[in-house]
Formats: sequence, structure tokens, C-alpha cells
Amino acid sequence: MRVPAADLEDAAQEVFLVARRKFPSFRGDNVSAWLYRIADLTARNYRRLAWFKRFFGCDADDAFGDALIASNTPAVSFEQKEEQRALSRMLARMSDKRRETFVLFEIEGYSGQEIAALQGVPVATVWTRLHHARKDLLAMVAAWRLRGEREVGRS
Repeated sequence: MRVPAADLEDAAQEVFLVARRKFPSFRGDNVSAWLYRIADLTARNYRRLAWFKRFFGCDADDAFGDALIASNTPAVSFEQKEEQRALSRMLARMSDKRRETFVLFEIEGYSGQEIAALQGVPVATVWTRLHHARKDLLAMVAAWRLRGEREVGRS
């Protein structure tokens, strides 16, 4: 299901944790289809996380946690905190509706239908907001990276 290799075991474990948590609401129709759907949604969440890693310059197949542990120097810690602050600033610059939709979908893992119900809007509005939020964020990240390259060139 295109889950990054470093996350396969975690994703498999999460599938069964979700299945255990949701078992009381299972109707008993088709166990295979029910587990497949949970696995599909879990894989989607891991792909989404991989998208964030690629978006901020990490390779999706790298063991993200291992990289953090292996290179936990003050310089790396500072750089990571700067990236987190930059992301927070970028999200703050988005409109409230786009930011809320983006965070619910990309970070919190809600489905489009769940977000539509939470926000009281049609599902199509959720997808439109998400599209524009991603587009806004891509532009802000490109500008942020360009500023960083210019600052490195001055050093």
C-alpha cells in the first residue's frame, strides 16, 4: 500500500490497534474488507506523513526517528526547531478555514467527510480548501527555502 519501508512494522501494528479499538462497532459482515479498509486508511496516514517528510527535505524511505537520534547535535536540534517555527509561521499566515482544514486532514488524519461534518460544509468545500491550503503552503515553503539559500550564499 506504498507505506515507506521504515514504517511497515509500525503501520501493521497500528492496523491491529485500530481494529481492536473499533471492534465493538464492527457489524460482523466481512472481516477481510473491514481490516482492509483499516489498513488502507492507516497506509494513507503513513503516506501523508511521508509527504510531509519529503516536503521539508527528508527522504520518505529514511527512518525519520533514527535520523533524529543519530544526529541529535545542538546544530541539528536548532535546525529542526527553526523548521518547526517556520511551519508554524506559515500555517499562521493561512486563512483560518484553510488552515483548519489542512491541519485536520494532513496532521490529525481526519477524512474529508469527517471534516465536512465538523465544519458544517459540503465535502467539495473541504477538498477545495485543502487544495488551496496545500498550494499556499508550497509557495510559502519555496519562498522560505529561497531565503535560506540566499542567506547561506552571504555567509
